[in-house]
Amino acid sequence: MRRCALIVAAVAALAAAVPAGATIVFEKSPFRPTVWAAADDGSARVQLASGELPKISPDGTTVAYETPYRGTTRPTLRVVPVAGGESRRLLKPVWYSFGFSPDSKWIAAVTGKEVGRKRLVLIEVATGAVRTIAHGAFSGFSFSPDSSLLVFSRALKDTYPPRSDLLVVPVAGGLPAVLTTNHRSIDPVWGAPGIAFVKLRKPTRRGDAWKQDVYLLDPGTKAVRRITTTKVPFLLSGLDPVAWSADGTRLLAEFGGQDTSYAETVDSATGVVRRAGRRSDGIVGYDLSADGTTILATTGGYDPGDPHDVVALPYAGGTPTVLIKNAFSPDWTR
Repeated sequence: MRRCALIVAAVAALAAAVPAGATIVFEKSPFRPTVWAAADDGSARVQLASGELPKISPDGTTVAYETPYRGTTRPTLRVVPVAGGESRRLLKPVWYSFGFSPDSKWIAAVTGKEVGRKRLVLIEVATGAVRTIAHGAFSGFSFSPDSSLLVFSRALKDTYPPRSDLLVVPVAGGLPAVLTTNHRSIDPVWGAPGIAFVKLRKPTRRGDAWKQDVYLLDPGTKAVRRITTTKVPFLLSGLDPVAWSADGTRLLAEFGGQDTSYAETVDSATGVVRRAGRRSDGIVGYDLSADGTTILATTGGYDPGDPHDVVALPYAGGTPTVLIKNAFSPDWTR
């Protein structure tokens, strides 16, 4: 009874302490993962479910997460109220790729067979209705800021490097339209200036990884502008866009490759790239606050077996503030 009373008190504290747009969700215990919610300063924590990879709806009401893939049990996409309660199944299986629309009404996700071609689907959160958007091998997707459109990267076959292009489809229904035809476009992130995406380039050294820089596409005119020009070391890939500030002046990206993943900031006008935090912090970026001032990240580097803390880090540079110790996979509504 005491444990139940404590949970009720924690949920009440969370509801009182967390105004709209100021909630954080995160994962704890990697070998028996659990999903938690808290105020975005890390206070008023409450466990919501057993699961992993949580994402919170932009309106702060709903948390989506995956059940772990164990043995023959394939991962399931579920949702639970941020204040706690019964969870609800939306999709089985889900393959480590899902996200809310900005208006919180839709979730895009990838499902289908574990090996081979998959399906990109739209799920209406309120009803659970599922609609297939496209078939293929997918390398990222993103909703438009007004939630009316979905851009996605698709290849017809699952190969490396992916022969992917960007397509866009109305959320309300309709056929996808092609945005790129270079067969090297992946990882779109839609913001106020347009769609940031990666255009792969062939390495110059044998055995090296394909290289990545960030480009910007105007979805209306299909005009493309290169944002970053980086020198990527051997076996590393380079930059992936992660999140825009609301005004589109600041972009968070992740620099990755073999045994490597760390956050970098990108000036979308000049292409200037700067590492977030000290090298010793091992900052991995997850999201950017709407005003562009603060990065949501973890310390401890790329290895999931290493210890991590969820931190808030000034975009302009500075010392990270620990929000939750021994936690990872954060998301927020700030």
